[in-house]
Amino acid sequence: MISDFEKKNDGDDSKSNSENFFLYAADLSKKPIGVRRKLKAVPEEKTGDSKFKSRKVTSQQNLSAQKSKLKTKNSIPLPWKKQSNVGNTSSEQYTFGPPPKATKKLKQRRSASQKNMRCESLGEQGKLMLEALRIPEKGRSQYAVTHGFHPYPGRFHPDLPKILLKQFPAGSKVFDPFMGGGTVLLEGLLWQHQVYGNDLNQIANMVSRERCRWISEKNAGRVWQAFEEVRERVKTRSFEKRSVQRRNINWLSKFHPPYLFVELLHWIDGIENLRSANERDTLRAVFSSLIVKFSNKISETSEFTKPPSFPKGAVGKWMERKTQELLNNQLELAKRIPKTIPAVLWNENILELEGPEENAIDCTITSPPFPGTYDYLELHELRMKWLDISSGPLSSGEITNRNYSPRQWKQVFREFMLKLRRWTAEEGVCYLLLGDWIENNKRVSGLKFTHKYSDSVGWKVAGSASVEREIFDSNLRLAFGESGKWEHLILLRQ
Repeated sequence: MISDFEKKNDGDDSKSNSENFFLYAADLSKKPIGVRRKLKAVPEEKTGDSKFKSRKVTSQQNLSAQKSKLKTKNSIPLPWKKQSNVGNTSSEQYTFGPPPKATKKLKQRRSASQKNMRCESLGEQGKLMLEALRIPEKGRSQYAVTHGFHPYPGRFHPDLPKILLKQFPAGSKVFDPFMGGGTVLLEGLLWQHQVYGNDLNQIANMVSRERCRWISEKNAGRVWQAFEEVRERVKTRSFEKRSVQRRNINWLSKFHPPYLFVELLHWIDGIENLRSANERDTLRAVFSSLIVKFSNKISETSEFTKPPSFPKGAVGKWMERKTQELLNNQLELAKRIPKTIPAVLWNENILELEGPEENAIDCTITSPPFPGTYDYLELHELRMKWLDISSGPLSSGEITNRNYSPRQWKQVFREFMLKLRRWTAEEGVCYLLLGDWIENNKRVSGLKFTHKYSDSVGWKVAGSASVEREIFDSNLRLAFGESGKWEHLILLRQ
């Protein structure tokens, strides 16, 4: 889906793609109007070449600084410090650089903060699935390891696959053909399963890869060293008044305040000039996780805008914080799943995917795109432009209202379920998460729809759990009426 901004600038695409956008140190030094501070005049120094007085440095401090410089020149410093937890000598905590000044409480996602409404369950595993679908009285559990890395609209809360997967023996083969942010795959790894995932969206593939990656201390050190290289390059090139070239630069500039836009340009330029692909891919993912934060979008899915209120240098500080967080969590993941087989990921159209071997999958947990769900091309367009990812495959192949009417979607759903049956073991199961949608101004139940079409594709509904969800949009609330909008977790067997 092409945004209004892009339509407006179609005429000068070729021009914007090749032009030089000159960025100078002066641009970086400017503070936004909302965060400028009144500086007090500093008296002039009476002696020496310096214009301003410098703070007094003791001989001991001076000696320590000299030793530090010498050490940096003659040896490579350890990129992280390994510290023992207070009162717990058995566990270790990895700290990259200085810890954050304050620990902020993570915001709950809207899906995790909803109040409990009407619910029902039927058939096999009905109570278990209802437990996975409902919001517990004490709220959802905190995100473990890499679950909190990178926002992704419409993904499962980790508690859902966690509850479902605990009944399968270790080493089972788990599949999510529409993996999104990789929540099912990561939970599968934590249960020591062999996991497979697919998604046509390259952003989904990037996020899932980093969420499911566990690393050694050595590789963590390499990533951190690459980060330091990028940080030094950003500092050097900005003060040398180097120009920055970027595709879609005019389009991108409309989403960020100038001072933040300059910083973002320097950071992505530095990342993409790294020689090692592994470190480059990881830092690209970190950069991607911050793009919307530094834009005028108030959230991942909202159409409303608001200028961000970050000070100068915020991009670098957040890059450092998020890189630390990711590496710490990937090291923690390595400790929890030392002998687990790495995730197998595909980036294909589901109707063209050759996929796993026939009769190999023990458990599929997935939520296929159904009418009325997110248009992921529109949501990730800003990220794709920054990362220079082609939108062509996603634009033409994504299963959304953009490409398929409700009637056409039903045919796509049948083809997908037939393929899934071929991949699934004889005793294997499929957990399908579907919501209700509006078709011809009428509510369509995802559960009734599955009951109607499952027999024709070789599946039968063995059990289900349904929970009514809050509707935040007034127009949708009117369209669904008194019946409300429900979300269904459906157990399918061959």
